[in-house]
Amino acid sequence: MPTHGPIDRKAKVERIELDEWSWLDVVRGFASDTDATFAWLVDNVQWRQNTEIRGGKKVDDPRLYGSLTRAQADADPMFKFTRLILDARYRVQLSGPQLVYYRDGRDSMGFHRDDEMRWVDHTIITGLAFGATRPFQLVARAGGDVTSIDMAAGDLYVMGGRCQADWYHGVPKLPEGCGPKISAVWRWTSKTGKPIEPWRG
Repeated sequence: MPTHGPIDRKAKVERIELDEWSWLDVVRGFASDTDATFAWLVDNVQWRQNTEIRGGKKVDDPRLYGSLTRAQADADPMFKFTRLILDARYRVQLSGPQLVYYRDGRDSMGFHRDDEMRWVDHTIITGLAFGATRPFQLVARAGGDVTSIDMAAGDLYVMGGRCQADWYHGVPKLPEGCGPKISAVWRWTSKTGKPIEPWRG
């Protein structure tokens, strides 16, 4: 793993109150010198393309997925110190990182919530951006205006409170010419409230 990527633990945290119980923290410039780590991830992670059912047919997800073992993540100061700082700041023990690779502007993530954790009433979901700048969007499950925030390389977001219970998030498609992007995502759930029953297709 590369040893690039210092973390600025004093970078300003901007909190966006989505509603009374849900919030989003945005930290600009949390990580710097991200290009070497981005290139290493592209070349060395075992990327996979999942499929989903649409209109009764299997179609490829418009993005790739990957992961790092704890040993791999802790070998890179960028990933190790991101987890340690966030664990201390939010008083949780995050799992991950899981990786999502958007190869160009045609790759995207539709509005969804991270309900694979099953317990969504009180969660922390955080993502560190690498590569091209892409919008990160949220909309209330009840409807309303879309909140859109451009996330550049080295920027960090943290969704908390009831964000996974009451809000959707996603990454929209962009016109041709958009470069590749990777998002490294860590998650935590308090396992409080009623768990969501797993889908059985």
